[in-house]
Amino acid sequence: NDLPSVISGAVTDIDKIGAVFQFVKSKLKWNGNYGKYTEKGVRKSYKEGVGNVADINLMLTSMLRSVGVNANPVLISTRNHGVSFFPTLKGFNYVIAAVVLPNNTYVLLDATEPFSLPNVLPIRDLNWQGRVVKKDGDSYSIPLTSKRHAVEDNNLSVKVSEDGFVEGMMRSKYTRHEALVYRKKYNHVKDDDMISKIEEKYEIEIDNFRISNKKEIGKPINQLLKFSSEDFIEEIGGKKYISPLLFLETSTNPFKLEDRKFPVDFETPWKKVNRVTIKIPEGYKVETFPETIAIGLPEELGVFKYQVQVTNNVIKVISIMQMNKAVITPQYYQYLKEFYKTMIEKQSEKIVFVKK
Repeated sequence: NDLPSVISGAVTDIDKIGAVFQFVKSKLKWNGNYGKYTEKGVRKSYKEGVGNVADINLMLTSMLRSVGVNANPVLISTRNHGVSFFPTLKGFNYVIAAVVLPNNTYVLLDATEPFSLPNVLPIRDLNWQGRVVKKDGDSYSIPLTSKRHAVEDNNLSVKVSEDGFVEGMMRSKYTRHEALVYRKKYNHVKDDDMISKIEEKYEIEIDNFRISNKKEIGKPINQLLKFSSEDFIEEIGGKKYISPLLFLETSTNPFKLEDRKFPVDFETPWKKVNRVTIKIPEGYKVETFPETIAIGLPEELGVFKYQVQVTNNVIKVISIMQMNKAVITPQYYQYLKEFYKTMIEKQSEKIVFVKK
């Protein structure tokens, strides 16, 4: 009886999916229990406003069918449950919903996660493939990992004084799974605590801090901070040395093993873009700066691009790190390890200022 008002104004199937999805997320709270079967049943869960995974997502599936959308449940094995190579009852421990659209694309939905979006599932769900179960009992497999990249985009602008003091501003944007993870990790954290965490992590002093779209989950997370620091410039023999990415550089290679027998799991394809503008200090010029580089992994698994340009009194730096697959198989581990090594070495190279 509540559905007509939920979808009032919804014209397309996408509109209906979004409206019903948000309604279920606001109406029911997940009790933290996994399961492919309901605990309370959808009627009781609806009345009490709480349920397990199956109570919530089977209710979502039922509501979507009621408004004329081609929805079916999808059995999955969560990341902590292992991979189910064959469709057996014990192999699955969780259920979500899938909608097949008229153009044969599909939308995956999990209403247990307040910060999830259509096709942006909680990290716990991203485990190889799920099993769609149709009304007639037929079933088929479906990929759970999105092909779209989760993106972190940082724009950093700084000016350096003659005595090595650095002032700057950074604008950051997080989309898709980067935004989901950010909201889960920080939405409950007070701004003062966030400022303390960032100051400690980056060794800076924050003068202004702002986050927007924390609750508007259909929009990217935007973070702004104004900062200052005396720790970014190293002076040796009258020359000043600065890292082009300042505190955004990657300094440690996570791949230390000589060999690896299991895949590397990044959870989702991802992309990190760092753009930095540095104003050259008065009375100085650039003596040396890192050369441009662009490298890729085999089979277009990933790419790293890095460029430093000097124009008049401004230095512009762009660093793009992109992984196109969520899972990298062991046969490419050595390539991945060397790929990261090259990236870290390049990002560690300094810009050198000398007096004019």
